[in-house]
Amino acid sequence: MIIDRNASVVPPRFTDKRLRKAMGTCIARADHEDLLASFLWVHEGQIARDIHGFLERHRDRVQRERDHAEQRGEGEFSDPPLDEDYVNVAWDTEVQLDKELVLAQAACDESTKQQQTMREDYGDAAKIRERYTRGAEPTPSPLEDLIKIWDACIDASIRVNNILAEDRHRTHAIARDEARMLAYRTSSCSLTLKDIRAMHHAQFEHTVAELARRDGYTIKRAHGGAGDLGADVIAIAPDGRTRVVIQCKHTRRGATVGSPALQRLNGTARQVHFANVVVAITNGYYSGPAKKFARSQGITLLGPPHLEEWATWGVPLSKILEDLR
Repeated sequence: MIIDRNASVVPPRFTDKRLRKAMGTCIARADHEDLLASFLWVHEGQIARDIHGFLERHRDRVQRERDHAEQRGEGEFSDPPLDEDYVNVAWDTEVQLDKELVLAQAACDESTKQQQTMREDYGDAAKIRERYTRGAEPTPSPLEDLIKIWDACIDASIRVNNILAEDRHRTHAIARDEARMLAYRTSSCSLTLKDIRAMHHAQFEHTVAELARRDGYTIKRAHGGAGDLGADVIAIAPDGRTRVVIQCKHTRRGATVGSPALQRLNGTARQVHFANVVVAITNGYYSGPAKKFARSQGITLLGPPHLEEWATWGVPLSKILEDLR
């Protein structure tokens, strides 16, 4: 091949004479087809490097987001009772990103392997020319495999975007609920456990009924008394179908509610009051046998932590019951 010294692209003039001579010999032997084959091979390599760079950036992004989720899962974020919700979201995100990170690292490893295969052919001019010669035996190209890996990585990137979007959505919902709870806590409607302990048992029953009414329940009975057959409060859920029967057990001294009280409730709640959901609520505590009996009969037990969520922070009863299912 003849070099036009006036062309815009010319070979470098190496200072070492031996190197200049070696390069000159190579150029003299080259023809147009050698140049085209070399050009194609160089650009295949460039595409391979670009794909590998994309895979590495994706992997590094997943690693960063996964580490961030882990840090959030270990941190303290807000006043009770929402800390656990933040942590659960972070943990869910971390678990999903852990799976994506394994796939991302495997893609990078496979890309490195395919690039190494290409490097092994680099420098063998005859082999490279043969690769592109018309009618030559088709040779599987590592680039074909890299393109498949790239396509899979694009899909993975979309999955990661969806994971992070869901994380933001859930975290935002928690923050919104927290703001509402903090506003409720500072309002005149908020009742502390101390306030509840100071109540008369009849006032406690009315309070439970009013809290349910606040949450959109229709109150059919607001307090118990003689002949209540274990049902102090009867409420219809906002869906208009679910009938909730509540037995209230108030104490000023942290007394324990035993299983006999729950057995009486269980005997009438569904058969007499047609309950879909049976609830016992106390500002005291439940005995071990009472908890065991409630589990066996499908009775939902609300204690001081649930009362604090409901009365102090304004968490809706439906959410509390749903969380306890």
